[in-house]
Amino acid sequence: MNVTKFVSILNDIAPFFLQEQYDNSGIQIVDLDADIQKVLISLDLTSDIVDEAIQNKANVILSHHPIMFSTVKNITKQKNPALFKAIVNNINLVAMHTNFDLAEDGLNDYVGKLLGIKKIKPIKRRAEKTYKFAVYVPVDYADKVRNALFGAGAGKIGNYGETSFNLQGSGTFTPLDGTDPFIGKKGKKEKVKEIKIETVVFERNINSVLMAMKKVHPYEEPAYDIYEIIGRPSSGIGMVGEVKKQRLKDFAKFVKAKLDAKHVRLIGAKDVFVRRVALCTGGGISLLNEVQNLGVDIYITGDITHHAALSAQEIGLNLLDVEHFDTEKFFVDAIYEHLVDRGIPGKVLLKSKKMQSPYTVL
Repeated sequence: MNVTKFVSILNDIAPFFLQEQYDNSGIQIVDLDADIQKVLISLDLTSDIVDEAIQNKANVILSHHPIMFSTVKNITKQKNPALFKAIVNNINLVAMHTNFDLAEDGLNDYVGKLLGIKKIKPIKRRAEKTYKFAVYVPVDYADKVRNALFGAGAGKIGNYGETSFNLQGSGTFTPLDGTDPFIGKKGKKEKVKEIKIETVVFERNINSVLMAMKKVHPYEEPAYDIYEIIGRPSSGIGMVGEVKKQRLKDFAKFVKAKLDAKHVRLIGAKDVFVRRVALCTGGGISLLNEVQNLGVDIYITGDITHHAALSAQEIGLNLLDVEHFDTEKFFVDAIYEHLVDRGIPGKVLLKSKKMQSPYTVL
């Protein structure tokens, strides 16, 4: 498998177009034609992580945080040691940041499951369009076309795959001049037994599904329909859900233990029972206003500043401030599971053993 195929698999897991405007998820520095030897998965890209990749003969590093958030005008060994070392050692760099935070079954969902949160909705929704795709096929070719649609990513509804509705009827057409009909003759009206195959397609897959259908459909001009389904997508930043009822401080200690965090900071600390919870891995300070209106008993996130903590106290919002590293370190396990599920051998994927928080708690 080469880097191009690998990036395509990542895009299927969490489409890069989902990322926030400020972000730089996706390709950092790569040779698209390079064959993958091993992939090192890490939260960040540091000099130690690059050394780990070199020692393990990994020519791809997949990190959660991109090393380049904004335009880099020059690269020096002194100013950009990790990036420089990766380049001179021919290591390909790819990042999955806010696209994986926002995606369904992404990082927030993974950490939420660890904490026993039953998800209700994202804190803030991000719409990926969903389409109904319908195509008309001669009866004898229905299975072949249907399988091609599924192979290209169609038919996924929640935890179900290969979903479709099939209706048999009669198709009519008259081949005109300039045609080369698969069935019938020019100038003669035809009536053919056909099956209408209906399925659902995410925006990320619509082009590949269309191409796959045309590749196996016997007609030179297949008849098909594509129309948007208006609904409420489950992708979005963070999550709101419910947990088993616990006292506030007991729940805070439970989260600390489950995340194997060195420390947490409880802000607000109103003596309530926790039932409804909001979670945003990493730093979710920008979502305080949205969370305030969700009626949650506590909001779990990181990077809470002094002034944000004071503001939360004033509005009566309990916060559990967990270090950025301690929620997002689970990127490694989460994306590893997705990649193995998509057929990438576990022996090709390495979980970094050198990741560490930049902070030391004294």
